[in-house]
Amino acid sequence: MLPSTPPSPPARAEIRPGVWIDSRLALWLETARLLVVADLHWGYAASHRVRGNLLPAWGDDDIEKRLHTLIDDYAPAEMIWLGDVVHAAEGAARAERFLSAAVVPITVVIGNHDRCWRGAGTANVQRAGCFFHHGDRPEVVPAGYVEVVGHHHPAVVWRDGAGGRLKLPALVAEPSRIVLPAFSPWAAGANWTPRQCPDSTLWAIAPHRIFTPSVSERVCTVP
Repeated sequence: MLPSTPPSPPARAEIRPGVWIDSRLALWLETARLLVVADLHWGYAASHRVRGNLLPAWGDDDIEKRLHTLIDDYAPAEMIWLGDVVHAAEGAARAERFLSAAVVPITVVIGNHDRCWRGAGTANVQRAGCFFHHGDRPEVVPAGYVEVVGHHHPAVVWRDGAGGRLKLPALVAEPSRIVLPAFSPWAAGANWTPRQCPDSTLWAIAPHRIFTPSVSERVCTVP
């Protein structure tokens, strides 16, 4: 029997000084020891199943496992859940169970999906020179702050010209704004194009690699 290969560790990349993206789809602010995730959508499958859409009962365990490993690895002073914590009311119990047992302080920012949840938190928070809000509606960002949002579920898409397609979640880094990938394993993401902000840098996030693809790399035409 061949020896088993140990799993590769998660990747991370520094997107601006002291600010890192982890391949488990979390943002890490090193100096403030702040860990941020967006668009968890607890209860996505459950909310569909009670409405007759028989999705596999999967997803919440993955969310919980990644949150625990991130907390274990980074030992943050605080964690922020940046909106759309639940997908619908059916996700509330699982989210609340995690919050009640959390070993670190967790600040909950309200998203558009959270308006059905009585545990929804604040509209925005300011930490370490960053202004955090979900991103589903405009907010006045204080001068000199970097805006950090979720909501948009950015992704990178490659097409081979023959019908094949590969999609990865992405982080968008602009001079004064960061758009986080969705943390939910159910969130496929929406293709983000450079036209949406010419000065943006798109970071593609694979489980063990984070990189900045050029536009030409994202369309490979088959002869």
